[in-house]
Amino acid sequence: MRLLPPVTTPQSAVPILTPLSDAQLAKNAPLPLTPQSPYTQLNDKAINDSGQPDTSTRTRYPTVTDAPLSKSQSDALAVELNALYKSVMDSLGSEDARYIQRIYATVVYSEVIARGLLAAAGRMPSKRSLVATWLLGTSLLSFSKILNNMELGHNVMHGQYDWMQHPHLNSQKFDWDIVCPTPLWQHSHNYLHHTFTNIVGRDHDVGYHLIRVTDEQPWTPEDRYNMFSTAVLAFGFEWAVAFHDIQISVDEYADSPDLHKIMQQKSRALFAKIGRQICKDYIALPSVVAMTLDRRSAFSTLSGNMTANTVRNLWTWAVIFCGHFTEQAHIYTHLDANESKGDWYVRQILGSSNIKGSKWFHLLTGNLSHQIEHHIFPDMPAGHYAKIAPQVQTICRKYGLSYNTGRFGTQLKQVLGRIYHFSKPSEKEWQAYVQSVENADSTTLRYDRSAADLEDKLAIENTGGLTRFLPPVVRKAISYAW
Repeated sequence: MRLLPPVTTPQSAVPILTPLSDAQLAKNAPLPLTPQSPYTQLNDKAINDSGQPDTSTRTRYPTVTDAPLSKSQSDALAVELNALYKSVMDSLGSEDARYIQRIYATVVYSEVIARGLLAAAGRMPSKRSLVATWLLGTSLLSFSKILNNMELGHNVMHGQYDWMQHPHLNSQKFDWDIVCPTPLWQHSHNYLHHTFTNIVGRDHDVGYHLIRVTDEQPWTPEDRYNMFSTAVLAFGFEWAVAFHDIQISVDEYADSPDLHKIMQQKSRALFAKIGRQICKDYIALPSVVAMTLDRRSAFSTLSGNMTANTVRNLWTWAVIFCGHFTEQAHIYTHLDANESKGDWYVRQILGSSNIKGSKWFHLLTGNLSHQIEHHIFPDMPAGHYAKIAPQVQTICRKYGLSYNTGRFGTQLKQVLGRIYHFSKPSEKEWQAYVQSVENADSTTLRYDRSAADLEDKLAIENTGGLTRFLPPVVRKAISYAW
């Protein structure tokens, strides 16, 4: 593959922190807290006499209602992290370009070989050789899809390699091998998630509108099925990611006169991408193999594709959740209207978790095993995260900030423990729920719905036939697509 000339002064095309408008900040007013509210007592660290956070006191599943550092401290933190960021970005050049092109070549060649093995599996003379060939092909295809999703797609679409000015390894043109279109993911992830990280009500990745992971999300009876919902989310993670932006964009663009037009464009792009992915993996490739070889080869190809996609979904879910929902991942109640770059850094650090592992492990996670480094420097080429991690940890220790890291098994156990914990209501939450049920009067209940809300509700209700059995977000996308 052709290597572009070295670039000595790389510049990122993606800003780390997007300036917010007054309207956007208005959406982030603090949640109402009463003196009796338990949320005001959930700060992770008390402040000691020297003004530094006291790391000796820790709270499970901490919620932040006040800034952990003073403005002067967070500003000083920002100066050090900015200097670290600049030193890495100024050093980018041909070695980094060769690295991502090698990753791209590995994805392509491993997929080609894997699909060849899956097709050949059906022609094996014995059952043992068939199974062995199928397992090898499926494992290699799973590896290719994981690498495509994590180290290549996720990082390229964050703009980490835009400085190369490569014709397709850039955030504007790259398209990954899952059902979610790039623009939809970049809106829900690059913008919303990385700007409003872990702020309840603004970062829609907090529970993905499906799982309760914090006290700040009111308990409902559906939360009893937290563990089951998590399993569904994990097995179909690419589908959840695909419809995620549809679900949140109706609210994000509710005040726009172009709401329907925007949602129509998003929905059509989504279904077009879904059609291409389904056709490639489940129709076109098995059909070609069936015509050139036989039905057994077509079945081995189809089953291998389905298995590899499922493996990729499970792995991606595990890595993402271990990076965001461990026991000490902090949740925020609101966005400070005067949040500085340093405050933003602090929120990213406290809301993220790292995973320890080998070099190959970090590669297969897309280096999201260094979630803290990724969240403070999302457009830095991810291969540098491991190198700067000790420096980031030293800076965190200097300012008394927790640097959450642990082995994969430990972090995953904490994630599952958190999900299970919030599936059950506390005594106060149960009493509040019972009281709300007793006070509810369906005959006098009134809803203050905007025109956009009414249009959305009517559009969903008008979808008939088999679509009524689909999840609401899918029906919503269908209603806007036509």
